[in-house]
Amino acid sequence: MDLMNLLKSVEELLYELVSWLLFYPLTLWKCVRHPIRMMTYAEAELSTDTQVRYSAAISPPIFLFLTLLLAHLVDLRFGLPTHELTGAMADQRNLLLFRAVLFSLFPLMMAVQRIRRLGQNLNRETLRPAFYSQCYAAAPFALAFDLAMTSVRYANPTAWSITGIVLGMALVWYAAVEARWFTLHAGVGYGAALARVFATLLVGAVLFILIALAMASFVAQA
Repeated sequence: MDLMNLLKSVEELLYELVSWLLFYPLTLWKCVRHPIRMMTYAEAELSTDTQVRYSAAISPPIFLFLTLLLAHLVDLRFGLPTHELTGAMADQRNLLLFRAVLFSLFPLMMAVQRIRRLGQNLNRETLRPAFYSQCYAAAPFALAFDLAMTSVRYANPTAWSITGIVLGMALVWYAAVEARWFTLHAGVGYGAALARVFATLLVGAVLFILIALAMASFVAQA
């Protein structure tokens, strides 16, 4: 009986992993092409049965994590050599987890803004739908940001130009999506929504940099 349960678990795990090869690019395309629709989908699916939840896409937090994993693999191949990392960050699992935590700051802060604007109590139940929807919007932005930071390490004019273009396009896309989302789902005008988005991005960027610097200092002393 235990063997059958084990085989069943392996079967489900293998199917899930293989299905990601199909549904990850599909989910990424949908998030880039129809971000508002996917953010709405993320919230709506939470009210469905767990057996069929996100059957047409990848779960938002998993999608964000897989996106960061993809960016991490690209970074390992073309970015910072692993031998330059020391201490806890020399372990690629810790580095990936740290990257995931950093980029999760943006969907978390956007979700909190949504909850506060609607006058809801901030708890795990109200945070989950807002956070899940924000993961779909944050993933393409995080991928573009990470790839741009990888290219900038090639210190030449072409790399700087690519970095500027990619970052600019990603920031404009992300800000426009978030402003549209707040307009539709938080009851604010587009101008006020855009100002709220940029303020949140600024605070998130400051926290991002402070945490990254604190970790870099910790690694240097290790």
